[in-house]
Amino acid sequence: MADIDHAARNSDRHADPVTTGRLLAGRYRLVELLATGGMAQVWAADDGVLGRRVAVKVLLRHLADDPIFLERFRSEARLAARLSHPGIVSIFDTVTEPGVEAIVMELLEGVDLRAFLDEHGSLSPQLTRELGTQVAEAIHAAHQAGLVHRDIKPGNIMLVDDRRMKVTDFGIAKPDAGQDLTDHGTLIGTAKYLAPEQVEGGPVDGRADVYALGVVLYECLTGQAPFSGDTNLAIALARLHQDPPRVRSSRGTVPPSLDAVVHRAMAREPDDRYVSAAELRAALLAADDATVLTEAPVDSTTLVAAEPPAALLTTERRWIVPTVLIVVIAVALAVAGALIGTTDVGRSAVTRAREAVGLEEETTPALGDVDPPDDPSDADTAESPVVAPRVVAVSTFDPEGTGVPGENDADVALTVDGDPTTSWTTEGYDSRDLGGLKAGVGVVIELDQEVAVDVVTIESPTQGWAAELYLANEVPDSRAGWGSALVTQSGINGSLRAELGGTSARAVLMWITDLGDGPPPVRAEINEITLFPG
Repeated sequence: MADIDHAARNSDRHADPVTTGRLLAGRYRLVELLATGGMAQVWAADDGVLGRRVAVKVLLRHLADDPIFLERFRSEARLAARLSHPGIVSIFDTVTEPGVEAIVMELLEGVDLRAFLDEHGSLSPQLTRELGTQVAEAIHAAHQAGLVHRDIKPGNIMLVDDRRMKVTDFGIAKPDAGQDLTDHGTLIGTAKYLAPEQVEGGPVDGRADVYALGVVLYECLTGQAPFSGDTNLAIALARLHQDPPRVRSSRGTVPPSLDAVVHRAMAREPDDRYVSAAELRAALLAADDATVLTEAPVDSTTLVAAEPPAALLTTERRWIVPTVLIVVIAVALAVAGALIGTTDVGRSAVTRAREAVGLEEETTPALGDVDPPDDPSDADTAESPVVAPRVVAVSTFDPEGTGVPGENDADVALTVDGDPTTSWTTEGYDSRDLGGLKAGVGVVIELDQEVAVDVVTIESPTQGWAAELYLANEVPDSRAGWGSALVTQSGINGSLRAELGGTSARAVLMWITDLGDGPPPVRAEINEITLFPG
């Protein structure tokens, strides 16, 4: 019998190689190799039975020859295939034939979080919280089905379209000696994201995934993992003897409430963490995600929004939002040449910026001395603006809303905080025309005195949106009360620069009439509204 088994294994070793064009299980024809890792190759393939494109993960041969690993792989693949959740990649089928062990799954078009962070750096608190709630919901669904992921990390989180995430590789071991720690019967995961109990080789439950997600959130906010070392083993062991650092020790602008949530998720003792991913999700939803300006570690004097980079994919334009570059210039103290510097928040940020670089207080130039930049990318060459008028109020304008009118009112001040990495969004609607429920929604900026408004610039990542601009001396109750629009613009791809010709007013209304491209729920997003006097 031993000779027969040996002969069978030798026969398998001479099976057809896994190459382009190979047909698996009589239906999956391999089309293109997408990636190769320490565990498997991932192929794009055509399903000849259902006529669709799928992904096929083919185990590397040395793993397929390991009977203990192979049995665990097959068992957990079957379990993962029973998961059904919009935030979890779908598993369709498994393949076992000479020389091949594979899983057939949903083919995702997007970018994984690892690649995105490597390319663009940290995320805003708002996007980090949004990502965390979606991933927590997905892993809670897996926990409810009796499956612990054990390898939550940025490489296993896919950004598949506008702010939608999918978790991949549920319940599949990662025995890559270069990156992961594994042993027979124990799935440990990737060194940077291991929970302490995984490092010790003990039993794990859903709280290990809570810990790993906490590490992912820490990295999203700071751009680095909480523990570092010369080797994977050193990184893994560090968490046994140290508490993780606080997020705000690296990025002081993160809200304390969000910092507290991430820190608790990474508690060394499982009993000190959130008891479930659902509890972590609830805590993230309750946390504040607005940037804290009072403790911003500013290195310079002028904050200038650069042009956003090209979209990663046509369906992922809004993932560019947190990547807006902040350029620091110590020549003059202003916030994007805007009236924003006259708000209480703006003046506070300006004062802290001066202190950070050791500059003395200076007299602000006269109102008429400043010209607006020709476009957002030229803002760094603009002279220092006059900031005599003050922004005394910024509010949403939703006169046609039902119930209690309003559109994410708590975040609207982010449109005038001088920080292009923060944003306000409308509510989500079923269609770009606000679900047919209303003609539009808007943002009103009120000044403490009448001023001639020459140019208004609006920074936004939204594609295909439309807006109108109105000026008035008093804020009316209805949109009609604003009179005729001074500017009407449709098909806006990103930011807008509008000429208002020096019209005098004390209030400006930006009225959004089209939410732009994007799947439901459709939202328009505004990073910054800047007023330039004439």
